[in-house]
Amino acid sequence: MATQFGRKLACELIFSHFGESVQKVCKSLVYHGQLSLPEIAHYTEMSTTQIHNSLLVLVQHSCIQAFKVEHGGIGSAPPRVLTLYIALTDNILHRMRFPKFLVLVKEDVGDQAEALVEGLLEHGRLTLEQLIQQAAALAGKAEGEVATVVKDCFQRLLANHYIERCPVPEPSLCPNIAVEPAKKTACGAEGQGASLLAANGAISEEQRIMSAAAPTDAERFQAPVSLISMGGTHTEMGGSNPVGQKRKREALQIDAKTATAAAMDEKEVLWRVNYEEFVRRLRHQACVALVRSRIDAMAGTVLEGMLDATCRHETSVKQHSSVPMSIEIIMDSVRNLQLGQGMTVERLQVGLQQLVSDSAGYVSRIGEQAGLAEGSQYVVHLHKIIELLRQNEVEGIVLQRYGQECCRIFRLLGLNGQLEQKQIGERAMVPKDVRELLYRLLKDHYVQVQEVAKTAEHVASKSIHLWCVDNQAVLHQVLDDIYHAASNLSQRLAHELEKEQQIHVPNANLTNSQQEQVKRIQSIMTVLEASLLKLDNAMLLFHDF
Repeated sequence: MATQFGRKLACELIFSHFGESVQKVCKSLVYHGQLSLPEIAHYTEMSTTQIHNSLLVLVQHSCIQAFKVEHGGIGSAPPRVLTLYIALTDNILHRMRFPKFLVLVKEDVGDQAEALVEGLLEHGRLTLEQLIQQAAALAGKAEGEVATVVKDCFQRLLANHYIERCPVPEPSLCPNIAVEPAKKTACGAEGQGASLLAANGAISEEQRIMSAAAPTDAERFQAPVSLISMGGTHTEMGGSNPVGQKRKREALQIDAKTATAAAMDEKEVLWRVNYEEFVRRLRHQACVALVRSRIDAMAGTVLEGMLDATCRHETSVKQHSSVPMSIEIIMDSVRNLQLGQGMTVERLQVGLQQLVSDSAGYVSRIGEQAGLAEGSQYVVHLHKIIELLRQNEVEGIVLQRYGQECCRIFRLLGLNGQLEQKQIGERAMVPKDVRELLYRLLKDHYVQVQEVAKTAEHVASKSIHLWCVDNQAVLHQVLDDIYHAASNLSQRLAHELEKEQQIHVPNANLTNSQQEQVKRIQSIMTVLEASLLKLDNAMLLFHDF
C-alpha cells in the first residue's frame, strides 16, 4: 500500500504514460479503493465509452485488476454478481524502473531477450505469435526466419521466470473477502497503518485479490505446447501389420491434437513481464553490493553464489531467510559465476567464515560439530542485510538533513531504546543543545517522546519524558519523503520536456540562442533522470525489499 505521496506519484506516472482520460480513471481507483463501473463514472464524470477504453488500457498494462463479488439477493430476488476494479499501485510504480529491468535481462540472457522484454513492457500483454511478428518487423525479415530464435529466447526467459502467463481476468471472490475502501484519517494515518500491517505480515486487500487471480507456479511458468519437446513415437516396421497401422493412426491423431493445441497456445495465451522476479534479482544485487563494500569482493561472490543456488526456493520477494545449503551446493553455484570460476575450497571456506563471523549476521551455520565440519549447512538471512541497508540509508538522511549531532542522537536512541533528555545529552556529548536537536527530530517524526507521570496528578513538571525511535514510523516517514521527492522531480522533468518541445519545432532551423536553450534543458533533464533513478533505488529498498 503506497503512502499519500506514493499514490500521487502513481497517478502522475499514468498521466505521463497514457494521458489524462486514463489518469482520471486510475486516480479514482487509487484514492477511493475498489469501485464498480457506475462508481467510476460518478467520480470521473466521463462517458461509459471513455471509461471502458481507459479500463482496457489499464488492464492491458497490469495497472488494475478486475474481480467479481456475488451478493445474495433480497427475498426471492436472485443473487447479484458485481464486477469491481482495484488499482495495483505497486505495478504502476514499477513503471519507473523499466530501464533497470532491461539492463538486468540484457546482462543475464542477451540482446534478443532484451528486445522481447521491451516489447512486453511497451505493450503490456502479448501472445507468442505477436512477439514473433514484432521481432520479424524489427528485423525486417519474414516470421518464419525469426520464429526459431524468438522461441528459443522466449524459452530462456520463461525458464528464468522473467515472464509469466497473465492472471485470471476476473476472479470470483466471496463477499467477506472484498474489503471496504479504507477510511480517511488525519495526518496520513491510513498509509502508516497499512505500512505497519504489511510489516507485521498482514495481507493487504490488493494482495488478497491478486492471490485469487494468480495461477499456480506450475501454470504461471508452463511453456507453450510448441516449445515442449515431444518424444518420438515408435512404430513397428511392416506396413501389413495391423498393430503397426493402428499405432501410426494414433500417432497421427496425437500429432494433430498437439499441433492444434500449439497453435491455440501461440495465438491465445497472453504473456507479461514478471515484476516479482526482477525485484528479487535487484534485491539480491543490493545484498551482494553491501557485503562487497563491508567485507571484500570474495565474500560478495560467495554470497552471490548462495543466493543463486536458493533463488528458486524463495516463496516471496521479501523472503526472510534462504533454505539451508551444503558447502558442495555453494561451491557448484559459485563456480558458475564469472568471478568465481577459479574459486578453491579453501578460499570458499574463508569467505563463508567471514560471512558467518560478521556481527551483522549475514549468514549462519547450522548442523556443525566443530568449526567448518563437512556436514554443516548455511543459511543466508536476507532480512538482516536489508535491515542494515535501511539503517545505513536512514542514518545518512539524518546526517545530511540535520547534521552530525542529530545523527549521533538518532543512532544512540536506536541502540539504547528509551532515554531521558539528560542521559541523551551526556552520552551523545551535546549537553547544551540537546533539547533543540530532539525537537527538530520530533517535528519530522524521526523520534518520539513518551510522558511518564510520577504522581497521579500528571503534572508536566513532575513527569519523566522518555525519548525513543519507532523504526516502523521512521521507515514510513522516509518512504513518504522519497515519494514526495520523486513526485516533484517527475513534475519538473515533465515541465522541462514541455519547454524543449516548444523550442524544438520539427523541420525548423534553430537560432544559436535556441540551440543553447535546448542544450541547457537536455542537461537539466539528464540530471533529473539520474536523480530519479537514485530515488527509485531508495524506493525499492524501503518498499519492495
